[in-house]
Amino acid sequence: MKIQRILSAALTSAIILSIAGCGGNTANTTTTAASSGGNDTAAATTAAAGTTTAASADSTNSGEKLTLTVLTHRTDRLANGGDGSLEEMTKAFETANNCTVKYQGFTDYAGDVSTMMSTSEYGDVLMIPDTVKLSDLSNYFEPLGSYDDLKEKYNWADQKMYDGVVYGISHRGSVSGGICYNKKVWADAGITTLPVTTDEFIADLKLIRDNTDAIPYYTNFAAADWTLSQWSSLVMSASGKSSYNNDILINAEDLFVPGGAYYEVFKLMYSVFADSTLIEEDPMTSDWEGCKAAINSGKIGTMVMGSWAVSQFAEAGDHPENIGYMPAPFSVNGQQYAQSASDYAMGVNKNRSSEIKELGKKYITWFVEESGFAKKEGAIPTLKGSDMPDYLEAFSNCIFFTEDTAPDGLVGVWNEIDNDSQVGIWAGDAANFKIQIAEAALAGNDFSAIEKIYADCNSRWNATRDANATYTAYKAG
Repeated sequence: MKIQRILSAALTSAIILSIAGCGGNTANTTTTAASSGGNDTAAATTAAAGTTTAASADSTNSGEKLTLTVLTHRTDRLANGGDGSLEEMTKAFETANNCTVKYQGFTDYAGDVSTMMSTSEYGDVLMIPDTVKLSDLSNYFEPLGSYDDLKEKYNWADQKMYDGVVYGISHRGSVSGGICYNKKVWADAGITTLPVTTDEFIADLKLIRDNTDAIPYYTNFAAADWTLSQWSSLVMSASGKSSYNNDILINAEDLFVPGGAYYEVFKLMYSVFADSTLIEEDPMTSDWEGCKAAINSGKIGTMVMGSWAVSQFAEAGDHPENIGYMPAPFSVNGQQYAQSASDYAMGVNKNRSSEIKELGKKYITWFVEESGFAKKEGAIPTLKGSDMPDYLEAFSNCIFFTEDTAPDGLVGVWNEIDNDSQVGIWAGDAANFKIQIAEAALAGNDFSAIEKIYADCNSRWNATRDANATYTAYKAG
């Protein structure tokens, strides 16, 4: 279909930096491969973090059947996942390589695994947490190849790359600048065309309120530590520029300026949250697990989520045909844009035996090239030239792009400034600006309160940027 041709061309032409993985995490527990259901963001699990296997030891196991421990955030794809489970899927790899793969799942993946990485015991293959600075990748992970070689084969090869060396390969990708919706709810509300501006989006939510029994927009505020970060994924698409973040950095611009993508995206979030008639009755008790079935059945109309959520919503009830995905309601000179983005990248623990490290590399290659995981998830495959998912039909008039790689001398600097300033574009701590904006909106505060939050973020960002030694060296030329 047309969208496949458009997206394939876009993905082939450019590679992007990471945006954060699909969804966030809310609990602080782990699971073994023996018992799990749940999902990649909020499933209840049970086992001790940091558990390792005999095959994880540094000794060489020549001639023996090796066991590979793989850490994952996809607790919904562990033992109880049936034919779609990681265990079932991995049997082919185990047979071909005479090995056993044991999965260890985490609902608070980034938090738990980051803690484990203070030791050498953090599995054999793992999704690399975004808390690891690019400059520190070589301290934890085995090199997987040069960027120049791998960029021809894989999308997003630079996500976990430093100084030309790749340490992690994305396990799948998604369209980050979009919104999940129930197509029947929107049609029942009398909406015949999807919104291309923020005013149209708000007007459509009001039509859903007035003409259906569905909740127009579900905030998922109870899981705000990760659900509000989904709004951050709209920024690049709203900007319409693959160089947007690089331009802000190079030109020493404020993050939040009227008309700018960061400003306008979170202004829209404020506008939705501030209207109590458009959201769930009690956002404080919203339920991520429950909302999946609710949007499938038509009790919820709309949620800002990455395209990774499409398959989860479709599988949560009897009406998968009603789950749709629309472009973010922003236009630049009348044109809509959409960003494709990488999910977690997989790396190999450098502290393992040579046999385990080689087996880990084989596992990553198999996972992204042969496992079929991305296709089952309705995701964009890492391997270039693969088929695109059908649900992107609504994006047929969008221009797709991938975020530009940072220029030499600024690789990793954006994330350093974001972390050190504690602005936290993707962070979910209680003091984060996204939660502050949501709380102000839910409390009925006017937009002047949001302007103060924007100004504080700009001040902290700019001060941290100007104190960053790598940045100042780059600017000095």
